Amino acid sequence: MADETLLQEAIEAIRQEKFERARDILTRLLRADQKNPTYWLWMSAAVQTAKEKRYCLETVLRLDPQNELAKHGLALMGIGGFEAKPRPLSLPRRKWKVDDQIRLPQQESVGNRARRLRRLAVTAAVLILIVLAGIGYSLFAPRKTIPTYVPPTRTPGPPPTFTPTPTYIGFVAPPTPEGGVTAQPTPLWMLLKATYTPTPLYVNTPHPISEAFRSGLLAYQQGAWETAISFFEQARQVEPQAADIPYYLGETFRLMGEPRQALQFYGQALQIDPRFAPALLGRAQANLSLNPKSDVLHDLNQALQIDPNLAQAYLERARVYLSQGAVQQALQDVEKAEALLTSSPLPPLMRAQIFLAQEQIDQAYQEAQKAFERDRTLLEAYRLLGETALLNGEIDQARQTLQTYLDYEKKDSDAYLLYARSLLGLAEQEDLITAMLISLPIPEGTEEALPALTRAIELKKDNPWAYLLRSCVFLELEEGQKAVNDLSEARAALFQTPNAQREPLWFAYHLALSRALLQAGRLESAEKQFNYAAEFAKSNLEKAALYYWRGQAYLALDRKSLVQRDWTALLQLSAQDVPAEWRRTAQSFLATPTPTSSPSGTPASPQRTPSPSARTPTPGRTATP
Repeated sequence: MADETLLQEAIEAIRQEKFERARDILTRLLRADQKNPTYWLWMSAAVQTAKEKRYCLETVLRLDPQNELAKHGLALMGIGGFEAKPRPLSLPRRKWKVDDQIRLPQQESVGNRARRLRRLAVTAAVLILIVLAGIGYSLFAPRKTIPTYVPPTRTPGPPPTFTPTPTYIGFVAPPTPEGGVTAQPTPLWMLLKATYTPTPLYVNTPHPISEAFRSGLLAYQQGAWETAISFFEQARQVEPQAADIPYYLGETFRLMGEPRQALQFYGQALQIDPRFAPALLGRAQANLSLNPKSDVLHDLNQALQIDPNLAQAYLERARVYLSQGAVQQALQDVEKAEALLTSSPLPPLMRAQIFLAQEQIDQAYQEAQKAFERDRTLLEAYRLLGETALLNGEIDQARQTLQTYLDYEKKDSDAYLLYARSLLGLAEQEDLITAMLISLPIPEGTEEALPALTRAIELKKDNPWAYLLRSCVFLELEEGQKAVNDLSEARAALFQTPNAQREPLWFAYHLALSRALLQAGRLESAEKQFNYAAEFAKSNLEKAALYYWRGQAYLALDRKSLVQRDWTALLQLSAQDVPAEWRRTAQSFLATPTPTSSPSGTPASPQRTPSPSARTPTPGRTATP
């Protein structure tokens, strides 16, 4: 009974267009019963974006495949496989005869309850159809009003917010196949214990003579870019002197990934009002999208001089200062932004990026956690928390957070690389060096890491770190030739400086290439590569890796005297620098009397020695790869 009361409250909130309250009530109901198609159907009328509406309606169909309302709604949204069928009106039927049957009071109560439920169902159907019809055609039809122009005014509004960015946390999935429903990731608001109230738009000037502007803002907030453009264009015809209308057109095009077109509309807004600060900010953002090295400080400084409460401008300027190495100025701007946005996740998110760029990993991790706790529906918070957790050695947290991020963002090559590192236990560059010299810290992660690294390379074919990590996976899987190919792809980008031989990865790279050639059966090439790498072995760990793997190559070439030479040198190194498995292998070989063979002996198959499970500790930590 309590659930029925809550459902009626949610329906009433939808009728009154109090969608935030309706979502809150329906979220509570769904946490109690996620398999109730009625709740999901009403949630489709309460959520804001078309992606969320689609998710809700498809969930209804998974729970109730014959639900006509859900099919009708998906058809109106243009989803393939569903047909919008006209629903015939039910003709009223008059009850000419009086029912002379005498009912008991209990029967009367049951009948009244049934009639109430039927009325509720009919009302629900009508309301949902109205909402769903609006999805398919337009958000609101412009109303005829008295053509009296009221000039817009800019009054101090609520604390500034950020314009929507392509970081929507709903779901990203392939299109639904014909006649079927594809399972989608659950929207993050369904996974949260608390709901987050969006900050009001900073520019929200009343336009009493243009209902199209209000409809455009609603579409803009929902990410329905084409619909928003259509309404804003209508509003501009009615109010050609309103600067905020071309500004929102510019914002819409910028968020669609068309910064050049956005610049035209920002320019129109500034022609109408040269002191319109949000348009100056938008112009700076669009120019940075076209060229990250653009000089936009003039626009940002002017915007903040005109409107010191424009928090987004402080954060954008902080990003510019960071790119110029002015760290203290960047941090000061973040502090100013946070004073205006006390509960927003964006200032700590920016501060985390600054600390990360300075390789202050602990501070970056703390700020990323703060941003994540302030709003767990912000996609960038997942990305940055995953990266800082990984660098801070929190492997499990990094893996879970990055996996959630990649459920929604499918085109971030670097995120796939970070996720693969979390699967393989490669928190630091020293871990990667250890993997190239000895073995992966988490060998069992190769099965999941391989497709993640392949996806990272598909998205960014010039990423040397992805090739380098994938070569380590191939070495673990004993696919030597594939490892050779990936190492060859990585070399040109990794070692571009004249002093490349001094880089920490130089020896590890050449040793990994030698190992790959050995696995591929290219024994003579492997021998030459090992001997070349020997010139750069400095530390005891590097020498141990050289002696062990080159000894394996000589063993495959049946040059036992050279095996004896290298593995004797291996055992002379400190025990803490030699993995226990390597030491046992060398001791076993040297303890077995064998006749000395000539260097030109017949090659034999290389011996496969289990990779040591213990990692050799290495000092220091860097934020790469």
